[in-house]
Amino acid sequence: MTLETRIALFLVGELLAALRANDPDTFKQWIAGGVEDLGETAVLELLIDWFNPLLTQEEADRFVGWHLGVSL
Repeated sequence: MTLETRIALFLVGELLAALRANDPDTFKQWIAGGVEDLGETAVLELLIDWFNPLLTQEEADRFVGWHLGVSL
């Protein structure tokens, strides 16, 4: 397993943990760190292909709300 794959898997776990803890600040910090380590394109792919299928509807709604600047 490559280092990039390990970083991506770790990032997915931390993003899910922050989302489930309803902690948008930590979530945003992990996103910023992921972009710094992996690049924006890789993080977008990770969110769409890996992260999104793991979310419940409530988590997906919260994620969209955070993106729009609304607290759910």
